[in-house]
Amino acid sequence: MIKKYYADVLSGQTHYRRAGEGKPVVLLHASPMSSQLMEPMMQSLVGHADVIAPDTPGYGQSDPLPAEMLETSDDLSPYVEWLKALFDSLGLEKAALYGTATGAQIAIEFARTYPERLELVILDNAAHFTDQERTEIMEGYFPSIEPEANGAHLQKVWNMARGVFQWFPWYAQDDAHRVSNQEPPIAAVQATALAYLAAGPDYAQAYRRAFKNEDASRVTEISVPVRIIRWQGSVIKRYSDAFDQFDWPSHIQMVHCGGGVAERYQAIASSISEF
Repeated sequence: MIKKYYADVLSGQTHYRRAGEGKPVVLLHASPMSSQLMEPMMQSLVGHADVIAPDTPGYGQSDPLPAEMLETSDDLSPYVEWLKALFDSLGLEKAALYGTATGAQIAIEFARTYPERLELVILDNAAHFTDQERTEIMEGYFPSIEPEANGAHLQKVWNMARGVFQWFPWYAQDDAHRVSNQEPPIAAVQATALAYLAAGPDYAQAYRRAFKNEDASRVTEISVPVRIIRWQGSVIKRYSDAFDQFDWPSHIQMVHCGGGVAERYQAIASSISEF
């Protein structure tokens, strides 16, 4: 059974889900979602490990990071320090760390900063952007969702939530940027829209920093074993495939899998079973 908890971390509380027994595995979700997104994956892993999935600060039910931490940098270092404090609060001396999208970028920076706290890093929906690609993608990716008297922000959020399943970037809604011809399940769009609204006007805080971090050279600086999930169903597959341009040391390996969710979970479970 997946249970919910709160931990006192820094000057606020971090909400997290936990299930299973064994060595600890920490799962970091994508923005603007919460650890609720990780529940199906947690169910697939409970037979392998003690699985812990926190809500990133400012998302889900976790308190935002202190403003003074966020004001001192525009990178992911505040989230790295939060994660280190969470490890300390939960008594995790060492763990495996999985991250998807924003979570993958936090995992990369945590591994670069605190390698002694990790046995394994698993990166999912991670990518490599050139500077030009990053600038172009980010240009329209994070519109304001400040509440408007006529409710126009709600329609904007709905369009964003629907768009992330069908185009990348979501706002470039043409055939050149289409990643899926299928209409996304309405329940998935609803959940994503609610996550944007729950995060509020500051929804891009971790999200934007993660985009700036999508650079394969940062992965090469990780000293612990790394497994990069190369899922054929990823909306950023085109940019994940850019990893093939690089020469990787032996401790960093690609894990290729098909486009189905079950295949992706199996690839992740197999990587975790190594450790």
